[in-house]
Amino acid sequence: MKAGKTISILAVICVTMTAGWREMKRLDNPEYEVRRIPRELALNADAVVRLKSISFEIDDANTASLTAIQAVTVFNKNGRDHGELTLGYDKFHQIDDLEGTIYNENGEELKTLSDDDIKDWSSFSDYSLYEDSRVHVATLYENNYPYTVEFKYSIEYRGSLNWPVWFGRESIDPVELSRFEVSVPSNQEIRYWCNRDTIRPLEVRKGNRKIYTWEERSLGKLARDEVGDVEDITTIVRVAPTAFSLENHSGSMKSWKDFGIWYKSLAQDKDLLPEGTGKEIRSLVDSLKNPRDKVSTLYRYMQSRTRYVSVQLGIGGWQPFDATYVHSRGYGDCKALSNYMGTLLKEGGVISFPVLIRNGNVRYPMIKEFPSNQFNHVILCVPIEKDTMWLECTSQSMPVGHIGSGNEDREALLIAPEGGVVVRTPRSHAGENRQTRVASVHIGSKGEADVRVRTTVTGNQQDRVRHALAEASPADRERWIIEDLQVPNVSLRSQAVEGLDSRSLDVSISLAFSIDKLAVPSGERFFFQPNLLERRTDIPPEVSKRLSPIRLGYAYFDIDSVVYHIPNAFTAEALPRPVALNTSFGRYVSETAALGDTTLVFRRTLEISQRIIPPEQYNEYRRFFQGVANADRAQVVLRKR
Repeated sequence: MKAGKTISILAVICVTMTAGWREMKRLDNPEYEVRRIPRELALNADAVVRLKSISFEIDDANTASLTAIQAVTVFNKNGRDHGELTLGYDKFHQIDDLEGTIYNENGEELKTLSDDDIKDWSSFSDYSLYEDSRVHVATLYENNYPYTVEFKYSIEYRGSLNWPVWFGRESIDPVELSRFEVSVPSNQEIRYWCNRDTIRPLEVRKGNRKIYTWEERSLGKLARDEVGDVEDITTIVRVAPTAFSLENHSGSMKSWKDFGIWYKSLAQDKDLLPEGTGKEIRSLVDSLKNPRDKVSTLYRYMQSRTRYVSVQLGIGGWQPFDATYVHSRGYGDCKALSNYMGTLLKEGGVISFPVLIRNGNVRYPMIKEFPSNQFNHVILCVPIEKDTMWLECTSQSMPVGHIGSGNEDREALLIAPEGGVVVRTPRSHAGENRQTRVASVHIGSKGEADVRVRTTVTGNQQDRVRHALAEASPADRERWIIEDLQVPNVSLRSQAVEGLDSRSLDVSISLAFSIDKLAVPSGERFFFQPNLLERRTDIPPEVSKRLSPIRLGYAYFDIDSVVYHIPNAFTAEALPRPVALNTSFGRYVSETAALGDTTLVFRRTLEISQRIIPPEQYNEYRRFFQGVANADRAQVVLRKR
C-alpha cells in the first residue's frame, strides 16, 4: 500500500477500461475505416479514440466480471502510446482473455496480438518481499499511418474492494464514444458516485437484471497546456459494493464507521510483542513525563530496528503482520510498521490509531459521501493534549512528527475503537518549508570565482535532500550535490552535510567550490548574474484558457543572500534594478546593492503561499514567474577602474 511504488489494480483498470466486445454488434462502428471519423474530431488530431467503454456485470458481493473493448485511430507517432495496454491482476482479479488487432485506414486487418507482444511484470519491483500483484503489458504498433489499434479483454473479480472507475475521457485526444455499463441483479442496488451532479445514468431492465449506462460522445481535442490533469475536466463515475468479503473476512461499506470496523478486525490480536520485549520498551520511556518525548524515543527505536518492505499477497494487501513478526524480522510494509509502532506506543502507555490515507499527489480529494476504498497507504495518529502527532512509519530517516507532502493536507480515515472516522491531516505553511542559502563569492581578476555556501532546508524541502543523501555512498553524495547546484564548470573542494543522522527537521549542506568562469569579460568590462544559486528559468506556457488549477507539492519560502568580493581593479558600473512582485499566492523580492568599493550584496526571497492556484489565476501566475525569471537573469556590469 505504499504510494508511488504500488500499481493499484483500480488505477490500471481505470486507465484502460472499455465495454465488452460482445456488445460490439450493437454499436454503430463495427469497422474502423478512417473516413468514418467526423471531420471536426480528426482535424489536427494525433489520435482519435473511436470507442472506449466498459461493461461491468455484478453477480453478488463477491463475484463480478468486466468485459472491455477500446479502439484508437493513430495518425502519427505522437499518438503511438495508445498501442500499449496495461492490465493488473492478482488473487482477486484474473484476466480471462486478452486480444488485440491493428487495422489499416480501410478497416482491414493488418496484424493481431501475439504472445511475444505481451510482457508480464511484478507490480512492485525491488522493494517487495513477496506479492501476487502483477501486470500484463500488451503492445501493438504499426509504422504506416493512419491505423487503428483495438484491444479486447475480460477480467473476473473475486471478492474485491476495488470496482472499476470510469473516466469519460482519459487523454486530451478527441473521443467519438466512451461508455460505461453496470449490470446488477434486479433485486440488488448499486452504489455509484459521479463528479457531475447533472449527469444521471440511463436505467433499464432486461430480464432479471438492471442496467445502468453512462455515455460521452464527440469530445473534441484539448490543448495540452490547458489541462494539468484530465480528471479536472472529465466525467468520473465510481461504483462500490456495500457488503463485501476478502478471503472470508466480510465487511461493509455502508458507512465509514463500518469500513473502519472491518479494517480494525483485520488487525485483531496483532499488537503483541515477543515475551520480555515489553520490559525493554518500558525502560526506554518510564522516566519520561512528556508524551511527545515518549513518542519521539519509541519512533527512533522503531526506525533503528526496521526497514520498509512491501507485502501484497492476498489478504496481506490489507492485513498487517503482527508486531512480533516485525520485531523479530525487522521489516514490514506501511500497515505492518504502523501496527508495530502503535504496539510500541501502547506498551509505553501512549494511545495511537492507524489512519488509512491516499498518499501522493492528490488530484481528487477523498469523497466523504461515498464510503469506498480510496486509500493506498497507512500512517499513525497520536492524539496528545493540545496537539496531535502524525507518524510516517516507513522511513528510517524521517524526523518524528513529519509526514511529508505526500500525506499532508487531505482527508483520511482514522480507525478508532468504534470504527472509521474521517479526519484531516495537517497542512504545512510556506515558512515551515524553508530553504535558506548564505554564500560568499570571491571573484578573481580573470572572472574565476571561489565560492562558499551553506544551504539549510527544513520541512518538506528537506525531504528530497534526506531521500537522496541519507543512505548514499560518498561518491553518490558528491555527484548529487554537484548536479543539484546547477552551476556549470564547478570544481567541488569540500562538502559537509549536517542533520541526517540526528533526524532533525533541518538539514544543512556546506560547500566550497570554484568556478572557472563566473564573470564573462567583454573589453574593459565583466558581466555576471548575481543570482548564482537559485535561478528560475522555466515560464508557464501561454494558453487561451486554463481548465485545470496549478497544483504544487507544498507551499515554500526560499531566501538567498550572496556577498560578492570583486577585484580592486574593478568597480560596479551597473547593478540590476530592485524588483518586488506581489500576488495573492506569492511574493518575490530581489535586490543587488554595493557595500563599499569592492563588495556587492545580492538578496532574493521567493514565497509561494498557496499549494493550489485556481485556473482563473493562471495568467497572473504565468506573469508572476515571467517576472521572476526576468529578474533572476539580470546582470551586474563591472568596469576596470
